[in-house]
Amino acid sequence: METVIDDWPYTDEPTACAACGSDDEKYVVVDSLGLVWGAAMRGGPSPTEVGDYGGTLEFRCCHDCWEGGVDALHEARSLVDWDARATGGAPFVLDDEKVAAAAQLDARRVAVGDLRPMEFRSDPEREHVRSQDEAVEAMLDAWFDD
Repeated sequence: METVIDDWPYTDEPTACAACGSDDEKYVVVDSLGLVWGAAMRGGPSPTEVGDYGGTLEFRCCHDCWEGGVDALHEARSLVDWDARATGGAPFVLDDEKVAAAAQLDARRVAVGDLRPMEFRSDPEREHVRSQDEAVEAMLDAWFDD
């Protein structure tokens, strides 16, 4: 695992359930969720705070929390509902089950599994990625406001 950025809440290594804090020996490890989606977790940094980094998050989940809804994140790379049609000018639709599952997690119990600096070929490419981050942030804010 890579070093955690100093002002991010993440731990160096997931050692307890990210939802309840249990250190039960029966647990599942999830290591597929994209770094930007940590914003849906309690205390997670916003997509714009992640800045010019990409990567994945890694966390442990005990059996009870997994069965209690966190299993919606099994092999999830994002919180987008790829089968839903965006309406009203929204760029995409969030998957309610996945966002609710991520909201159960405490970012302080989640580790950065893979961290890499993003490389941009041009300023327009960087602006495009930043606008996507802003859209994710706005969509998550709206989801939690509802």
